Amino acid sequence: MQVLKQCCNLLEQKKLTIAFIESASSGYLSSQFSIYKHSGADILLGGLVSYDPSIKCEILKIDAALIQQYTAESIEVTEAMALHGHRLFRHADIIVSCTGLLKPGGSATPEKPEGTFYIAIHYQNSLSTYHYLLLGSALERLDQLTKNVAQMVIERVQNA
Repeated sequence: MQVLKQCCNLLEQKKLTIAFIESASSGYLSSQFSIYKHSGADILLGGLVSYDPSIKCEILKIDAALIQQYTAESIEVTEAMALHGHRLFRHADIIVSCTGLLKPGGSATPEKPEGTFYIAIHYQNSLSTYHYLLLGSALERLDQLTKNVAQMVIERVQNA
């Protein structure tokens, strides 16, 4: 994945660190960012898989009412995950959070079908959000999600 390598190199050059708060991607983003040179030691601080809403509430301290109102797979919860994740990973320059519907189930509706993903990136006290509908198998969706996240991080860092 060329864009992922470019992103890791950019973070390394700028001496920026990143952490992930993942739900739908179940740690896939962290694992992909960890495979490039020095990323484990130099850019990737860590991550939290908050697949079940109880983890979002108990560890991230997200209000259960927010999840009940908008669902665990929503932009509102994804934003909260990034903001609360910044408190957990205080030394990270960039926090990326992800929710969505990788497979059938969850809060899928005709308006929010399987393949819907929400991303929030917290960088320099600013929050950017993104919404995607990704097609293909679960693995193809995760690979496309990784490419999209890497591209978004590159754009955020370069436009800061």
